[in-house]
Amino acid sequence: MPRKERIVEIESLRGIAFAAVVLQHSIAHFSLVPEAGLEDGVLLAILLMVSKFAVPLFIFITGMVLFYNTGEQLNYGRFMQKRLTDVIAPYVVWSLVYFTLTPQGWGGFGWQDLPELGLKLITGKTTSHFWYIIMLIQFYLLFPLFLRAIRHVYNRYESRGRLVAVLIAGAVYLVLADQLGNIARFMERLNIPVLTDAFTTYADRNFLYFFFYFVLGAAAGLSVGKWNLWVHRLRWVYWMVFITLGLRFTYLLMLEFQKPEGIQITFYTVSLIRPDMAIFLIASIMVMYQLAGKLHNHMAVGWLGWIGSVSYGGYLMHMLMLRYSYIPDEQLYVAWGFNPTIRMILTWLLALTLSCGLTWCISRVSWGKWIVGSVPKGNLKN
Repeated sequence: MPRKERIVEIESLRGIAFAAVVLQHSIAHFSLVPEAGLEDGVLLAILLMVSKFAVPLFIFITGMVLFYNTGEQLNYGRFMQKRLTDVIAPYVVWSLVYFTLTPQGWGGFGWQDLPELGLKLITGKTTSHFWYIIMLIQFYLLFPLFLRAIRHVYNRYESRGRLVAVLIAGAVYLVLADQLGNIARFMERLNIPVLTDAFTTYADRNFLYFFFYFVLGAAAGLSVGKWNLWVHRLRWVYWMVFITLGLRFTYLLMLEFQKPEGIQITFYTVSLIRPDMAIFLIASIMVMYQLAGKLHNHMAVGWLGWIGSVSYGGYLMHMLMLRYSYIPDEQLYVAWGFNPTIRMILTWLLALTLSCGLTWCISRVSWGKWIVGSVPKGNLKN
């Protein structure tokens, strides 16, 4: 089968999504520094809302690329073998790295700790951001089911029927997000081993609560031309939703900051799994896709594409790189009198640079893919 033409927007979107992930985690750290006041909270809230799309965009990209590249026949064994080497093996390596950096890991690891380590590997609990990897692996494992169901709809219906199917899937997703708490309480009453935990303790990494972003990506991947057309036609709608809901969430966060004991910067209001946030995130995906398509500065496209090419390894290690990026903040930025927002931006840029640079260096050695996944060889694209 001839190689398909690449989707240019995807290369930039991966870079944008990864930069947004690092930005979110930088914001989370600096929201807790004692010097952060209300003005910093407002700026951090705006930056958080602008970057909130990161994980849903990654899921969308995964769905779009998988459905765009998969032919009529899926070799599931070969498919999972590639995911094992490119995704799961590096995840295990970095899980062990983060585990050894915990007090328990430093205190010595024995055979008696293997069950706990195994549970953390399966649930993504060795560090805070690995929940996404566990959720992503679920999509890989269930990809044949998604492929069969979505292809059935695509082959059976014309454009209008496909659009209706996407809208129905979106409505189902909004109901799921709205009923998150009720579903958790129902599953607690059932008390089914593993299944109950999937909807309670580990609901934040249950693929069902993120499936629509994958389905939306699948729809885009199967009909790239029509997707681009809808992105163009609906631009005023999703931009209005993006701006309106973004301002609304920023306002709600400002209210959340005001505690009886004073200003405390927290972000509980903007959790990913809630209906209004889902609508905002869907609009955000379309906004970012349109912006990626309009990037005419070749240097920007090249850099974003390069960042995207090292994004998986960068994602795995970026929390560790953030720890090292806090050192200049503590030793220099505070002494220089920088406010928390400026300190956050400098830390974000340093952590992003370290994550991308180290991933690229590791990928150059023969065993690098086992540490950071597959990284395309070559230089920055023009």
